[in-house]
Amino acid sequence: MALTLEQLWRPIFRGPLQTKTNSQAGQWAGRTTLNSGSVTVVISTTNVNSDSLILTGLVGNANVASGTAIHGTEVKTISPGGYFTLGTMDGIGIARDTIIMWTIVKAS
Repeated sequence: MALTLEQLWRPIFRGPLQTKTNSQAGQWAGRTTLNSGSVTVVISTTNVNSDSLILTGLVGNANVASGTAIHGTEVKTISPGGYFTLGTMDGIGIARDTIIMWTIVKAS
């Protein structure tokens, strides 16, 4: 049975994994902003495939007024070797700029 690199190096991990996120064609992790009023945002990268797992996390940079709906996000489209699109689940524009942190995990 083959071991993954994470299994081999686990004893020396001393904290969270780290990566540089920069805007380039081959990036596999990053931060992008879904602007206020927008429904989708496109992330260009050659590292995405139709079988990629795209993990996301949200950072709201302002308070939301009472009674304002919070919209979840999801992957809307994937164009293998080109880009992927993130957007709100309900198709309604968001009330504030929201930073979406993302990473691509190759599944095969």
